[in-house]
Amino acid sequence: MTDVHTLLAKNIKKYRKILGISQVELAERMNCSLTLIGNIEIKKRFPSSKNLNLLAHALGVKPADLFAEGNDTETSFRIASRQKQKTQLEKEVLKAIDRAFR
Repeated sequence: MTDVHTLLAKNIKKYRKILGISQVELAERMNCSLTLIGNIEIKKRFPSSKNLNLLAHALGVKPADLFAEGNDTETSFRIASRQKQKTQLEKEVLKAIDRAFR
């Protein structure tokens, strides 16, 4: 059985990788310091309940997903799907802006 610090650190990194975001971007999404994110990922600090909720929201997962053991394919798929939709929407917005200024 893996301890909660290790699960949290591993899952944050996994979900960041799926989303293609850095620690810096995660910190920006949470409106917190990069140091906090780094310290959580190296298991030096454990986040407060408030920061756990912010982490989950910033990563697009449920708070419980941050502590899930094993390969949670459903959550990973949901995150990847949401990221793909976001990327597609960004492309459409950029195209619309480009057309508006022609």
